Amino acid sequence: MLKLRLLLPAVLLGLILCPTASPASESPDQGKHMNVLVITIDTLRSDRLSCYSPDAPPTPVIDGLAKKGALFSRAYAHTTLTLPSHTNILLGTTPLHHGVHTNTTFVVQEHFTTLAEYLKGFGYHTGAFIAGSTLDSRFGLSQGFDVYDDDFKVKGAIKFFEAERPAEQVVGRAIGWLREVEAPWFLWLHLFDPHFPYEPPDPYLTEYKDQPYDGEVAYVDATLSRLLDYLRRIGADASTAIVLTSDHGESLGEHGEETHGILAYNSTLWIPLIIYAPGISPVQVTQPVAHIDIFPTVCDLLSLESPSFLQGTSLIPAIKGRELAPRQIYFESLEPYYNMGWAPLAGFIEGDLKFIETPLPEIYDLAEDFQESRN
Repeated sequence: MLKLRLLLPAVLLGLILCPTASPASESPDQGKHMNVLVITIDTLRSDRLSCYSPDAPPTPVIDGLAKKGALFSRAYAHTTLTLPSHTNILLGTTPLHHGVHTNTTFVVQEHFTTLAEYLKGFGYHTGAFIAGSTLDSRFGLSQGFDVYDDDFKVKGAIKFFEAERPAEQVVGRAIGWLREVEAPWFLWLHLFDPHFPYEPPDPYLTEYKDQPYDGEVAYVDATLSRLLDYLRRIGADASTAIVLTSDHGESLGEHGEETHGILAYNSTLWIPLIIYAPGISPVQVTQPVAHIDIFPTVCDLLSLESPSFLQGTSLIPAIKGRELAPRQIYFESLEPYYNMGWAPLAGFIEGDLKFIETPLPEIYDLAEDFQESRN
């Protein structure tokens, strides 16, 4: 135990100083100027998608995407809150580098380069359509977007904390933007519905009255069909790379945590990750991967060299069946530290080992105990 506790500071220093991104060389079809669609579904547990768990209620739209692309069965968030997780995705670095650790009290600094800014430098039109006010533009993730649609209006108030927009409205605005924009484009679509409180519209509210969280997931899945059907109708599906993930999961009572943002168990760190692009064959990848790998993977898909500051690695080799280099995947949950007076909570995942640094450290063998019931 002491050895692992001494190891953690060295691991964190390595994650800050030693990015693992590599130049683009693995793109399935060398698809420069391919469109890019990144879909982030807030608070979505992997095991509530039927492509991840046969016991889950059906999610046929997302399942259809998984069946023709790469499904990553062991993908992890680095943080358990919305703003830092999306910062990890769009900057390709962890909070140890960019410094955004919680919602609302941190802002992404202008000197960082977002995925939108990077693609804009190669001629991409960029649009973001945001469903939850935690990602309001004042927190800095609007950098590089031609359009950053975060217009929250509820009972006359504009852009106040915890405002949200339903998936239908956000998807509709995204389709409206696509009707006007020329290729190549980068679209980030953020859907908030599975976040608490769980209040899906009918018929999902009635059908899932005893499982309203699952009703929210089913509603989002059905609504996504509007966007994907539109891409097919205009023929853009053949020239669009799609990444679907969530920012974090939801505990739903596991480990005594009702929602998320406090602890750092797999109920909130394990996230879905599905990548589809022309040239990718259907595959399931079981290697551990993380949010910071999305930025370099998009670069690889587009045959663009990855920026030197990225800390993740392209997942195209893993999609092609090759082993990724061994590494530690850093994670943290610091909301209780900054706002509740708790000790800091952080750790790393390496292969099947998970180490959580707290006043009472925890170690789990994820191959045998993925639900983390035996320390």
